Amino acid sequence: MKEADKSQQPSGSIHEESGKALFTTDLPALALELKGEESWQKSGRGSRTIFKSESMRILLNVMQAGSEIKPHQAPGPISVHVIEGRIRFNTEAEAVVLTKGQLLTLQEHVRHSVEALEETTFLLTVSPLASKA
Repeated sequence: MKEADKSQQPSGSIHEESGKALFTTDLPALALELKGEESWQKSGRGSRTIFKSESMRILLNVMQAGSEIKPHQAPGPISVHVIEGRIRFNTEAEAVVLTKGQLLTLQEHVRHSVEALEETTFLLTVSPLASKA
């Protein structure tokens, strides 16, 4: 088996369905890149879509301690996987603190918010539901 050629995938690129079966992403390098961007300095947050298809989106998110993602809802089920740090994930019914290595799943259309309790990096996967035509 041949090692993936990292030069074919810049850390900040979006991979849409293109017929290619395998993509790799250097998550620590991308997190570092996000922390160098203006949005990190202004809002304390950064995000980059690293994969997008009709059935799934994967985003890498970075948050400074004390920053927040205001209440919102996703059109499909989501998962949140904490890579580094600690966040509080809030719904109207409950709140849970997630730390490095923990994973949360949430059903579609559930209003939620996220608070960074310390500097945090996490992967967000969204599976949009097919629109009813």
